Amino acid sequence: MSATKPNRLSSRFRITRVYMLTGAGFLGVCWFFMILAAESLSRGRWIDSYLLAAVHLFVIGYAMVVVHGAMLQIVPVAFQGRLYSIRLGYVQYALIVLGAVALPLGFLVHMWRITAVGGLLLILSTGFLLWNLGQTLRTLKKKAEALLIAAAFPFFFINVLLGVAMSLGRFPAGGNTLPLHMMSGIVGWFTTLIILISPRLMSFFVSSRYKGLRKSGPGILVLAGMAAVLAGEALEAGAGSAASEGISAAGWILYLVGYAWVLVDLYRHFRHRRRREVEWVLKWILGGLYGGWPVMAAWAIASSGSLQENWAASGLLLSLFGFLQWNISAYMAKILPFLRWMGRYGHHAAKDPSEQAPALHEMMPRKMTIAALTGSAAAAVLLALGTGLGRGALTVSGAAMGTAAWALYGLALTIMYRR
Repeated sequence: MSATKPNRLSSRFRITRVYMLTGAGFLGVCWFFMILAAESLSRGRWIDSYLLAAVHLFVIGYAMVVVHGAMLQIVPVAFQGRLYSIRLGYVQYALIVLGAVALPLGFLVHMWRITAVGGLLLILSTGFLLWNLGQTLRTLKKKAEALLIAAAFPFFFINVLLGVAMSLGRFPAGGNTLPLHMMSGIVGWFTTLIILISPRLMSFFVSSRYKGLRKSGPGILVLAGMAAVLAGEALEAGAGSAASEGISAAGWILYLVGYAWVLVDLYRHFRHRRRREVEWVLKWILGGLYGGWPVMAAWAIASSGSLQENWAASGLLLSLFGFLQWNISAYMAKILPFLRWMGRYGHHAAKDPSEQAPALHEMMPRKMTIAALTGSAAAAVLLALGTGLGRGALTVSGAAMGTAAWALYGLALTIMYRR
């Protein structure tokens, strides 16, 4: 099969590439607005339109677009089945991109109804995703594991519904509506999803003699813990401070214990792996997962109200641009080269030396990708420190460094696509 000839695998692998590359584009726009918002960050102006646009471009345009596209590939592959409909995936793509544009646009032009429409588009898009994955579920061999992943979706709907309500001037949980909105989205949805799906992906990427990586116990603890955290936040006004704080504290303990359990299982899985060599990008994915635990612990402390508002915002920035961007970008550096290679060359190339296909592990330029990941993490630290200390020079430097790291990552993707 020639590299220039179309093959039947192309459409299967193309759809996730479209999602991921679109997400990478949104990330660049996010960092541009973060530069504009850097001074507001250092002065504690949390409702700055540029800042709101930047955060939602990251969460929706980058993280959500990439994660939804990845799920269309990961669910049928990791749980052994067949995707129900690629065409439905493109309908979902159109809706999520429109929503990702509408949300920051509403903030920038100060028209909250546009923001509300964007939120409704996200709900509709996710509805199509769930229908597509629900039909895919019928073909899966490992249905129970897939259902555990699906259990994180209620946190997403809580997040979006609260966001739509706030954009319409309604606050269902009073003063706790905004904290609930942020918690349910960043930790409840994205972080929990990464924790739940990483053991399944690592067992797929790396063969090991350890067989306990895919057990459901850690995931159940994480889900129960986050449900308790959100319940405590929601009940704070009505049930009294002591009761709600106790529920939230218990939830955080469950969440962090479940997360730590996953990390221990990952360590045991890699320790007993069958091949000694470990692909370089997997080490960076693991670094992001292990680094996320202290970030979540810091978020737990911040959510208790024991930190000043500026340092609580620092924790939010670390979670977004440190933990989430690192993990999503690292996973993209693993998944995108595979999708590009398979879509262009297919299984036949591995058996036919005449194809002269590049080695899969050589597709993504290593040093450039590592520099981009390191730069984005350093940018997150500068943003967090500048916000906590009230130093505009640090927040501006962090935003500029984040933009440079994004450009470097984009260059790495370009080089990968030309190979």
